[in-house]
Amino acid sequence: MACKKSQLVSAINSFGAARATADGNLIAFAADLIGRLIETLEFEPEDEKDDVITPEVMPEETLE
Repeated sequence: MACKKSQLVSAINSFGAARATADGNLIAFAADLIGRLIETLEFEPEDEKDDVITPEVMPEETLE
């Protein structure tokens, strides 16, 4: 079952508060909660064209 946006926001806020207090147990709990919520999200497949990065090459005469 997909999570609600409010649940994810709450988990992220909890993680931020835990980091601010440097409480290791709360950090671990909040990180685990975020991970479990992210696993419920459904994403559209990526376009294969977007995965290919083509570097821009400058002509040699502009390098001089």
